[in-house]
Amino acid sequence: MVNAAEWSAKPAPPLPLTILDQQWQGSVTIRLMLEQSGRVRDVQVVRSSGISALDEIAREGAAKWRLDPASVRASDVTRGREHIIKFYQDARVRKTYAPPVAARWVERTNF
Repeated sequence: MVNAAEWSAKPAPPLPLTILDQQWQGSVTIRLMLEQSGRVRDVQVVRSSGISALDEIAREGAAKWRLDPASVRASDVTRGREHIIKFYQDARVRKTYAPPVAARWVERTNF
């Protein structure tokens, strides 16, 4: 299991206003292929949210993550590491948003 302390950079991507306006929510399972340095080499959508815009935000956002090199396992380089990203909307955010809004998401890494 990966905890937040192992990531040297893990920014949330901006969430386009169209997603807030449509009130889209969903979960995306992604596979991260890493380099030994901790850089994300490739991101694949393993299970779609059913909303291509959410899938793309998850893919593009995760591509910017960096894992601490000491936390990279051999399997991260060969098979990858899977994450579930759940997009949800908080009613307080919807009422007060101003562009750009960071995505609200939670992850589950236990499989």
